[in-house]
Amino acid sequence: VMIPTYSVTNAIDMLLRYVREARWDVVSRAARVLEAGFVKKMNDDAWHTLLAAGVDRNVLVYDADAAAGQFTKRQISLMKSVMRRNAGGNSASLNRGSLTDLYLSPEGLEDIRNWGVDQADETTRREIYQSADDGGAITRIFGVNLHALDELGQSQEYQNYFADNLSGSLGPSSDVELVVGLDLSANDSFVMPVRADIQVFEDDTLHRQRRAGFYGFGEHGFGVLDNRRVILGSF
Repeated sequence: VMIPTYSVTNAIDMLLRYVREARWDVVSRAARVLEAGFVKKMNDDAWHTLLAAGVDRNVLVYDADAAAGQFTKRQISLMKSVMRRNAGGNSASLNRGSLTDLYLSPEGLEDIRNWGVDQADETTRREIYQSADDGGAITRIFGVNLHALDELGQSQEYQNYFADNLSGSLGPSSDVELVVGLDLSANDSFVMPVRADIQVFEDDTLHRQRRAGFYGFGEHGFGVLDNRRVILGSF
């Protein structure tokens, strides 16, 4: 298997006068912005690869009984079952696929806080109400870790990429949001080969223009070796 790699570059510069007179640490902030640019590029490329693998698998799970745009616990159950049934192997197989992590929009995660008694008992509902975004009962249901991703949701970046660039479609015409399930129980599918680590240098050529700056570059790639580790759903 060959995973192609590609170069990633980024740069930032600022006026030396601004560095000298500003009332905050300009250089430190610039370094964080430079780092954020690399992180954003890596996140986008990785998620584009995952979404492409999910579309190529051509399996979409949805709760036909749920109201439009309503994330339900049955949605999780269906995605768990479909992931298991379509992951290959049987009960005695090693590294058999299973749903371990679910990525959905913040709105979808907030739907859980509004579950009625038909979705959860009062004790569970109280735990959900008191939980915070960084932990608590709301982050794990049926053994599946739940993650809120800002780029998922109506008219958001990754859902637009799914629809516009990959020509993907949601389940029923009434569904409005995409949810992505991953199997992270085994490290045998999602790969990120790094040919050259990111290196950052100071740009001395800017000094004549009374500016200071930094630039960096690296080379890496992304791949999904087995798209049965990815499953898409809609609600």
